[in-house]
Amino acid sequence: MPTSSGLPTKLQTSRLLQDFLQKHSGERIYLRDLLSELNNRAFAPLIFICALPEALPLPVAGVSAIIGIPLMIVSAQLVLGFSKPWLPRWIANRSFKRKDFEKVINKILRYLQKYEKVIRPRWRFISSPLAQRLLGLLFLVLAFVIALPIPFGNLPPAVTIVVISLGIIEQDGVVIVLGVLAACAVLVIMTSAIAALLSAVLVRLR
Repeated sequence: MPTSSGLPTKLQTSRLLQDFLQKHSGERIYLRDLLSELNNRAFAPLIFICALPEALPLPVAGVSAIIGIPLMIVSAQLVLGFSKPWLPRWIANRSFKRKDFEKVINKILRYLQKYEKVIRPRWRFISSPLAQRLLGLLFLVLAFVIALPIPFGNLPPAVTIVVISLGIIEQDGVVIVLGVLAACAVLVIMTSAIAALLSAVLVRLR
């Protein structure tokens, strides 16, 4: 049964990913393809798929530059209450190599199909439209961190984005809460590390 967010009560994320790969068999996967496929859905699936390449420790070059800005734009639109995501043409025309994207999808599918047996709709108020707008603010901060040139600093925030957006898609408030707690921990740790690094640099410059 559809919900107010436009998603079915139980949308298997693994099926969403498999269907997308089957429909797009070209050598490259364009962000505009994601928009076209997910235009009538909620924001969470688009954010989930965009963050996946950075959330897995796979050698996909240049991913941070490709997904950081789109994630920030889409997250900001979610905060502002847009009815559907939109990207400027120059960003929508950016692409991934299909073999790299498929490698990421196939890896995540191994885990998703197991976890989807226990993920279920619960605490739905946490995935309500209003709650999603608040979560969009967190997505925006995490996307900004991903876009920063921090060595090995992109994986943790990307993983938390994937977890939270997965919880939204499956309407599992428990998963969302766990993802938010993890995201807060990541931000605290990274902020402390950056502050310590800047302090050390300033000391040396004196």
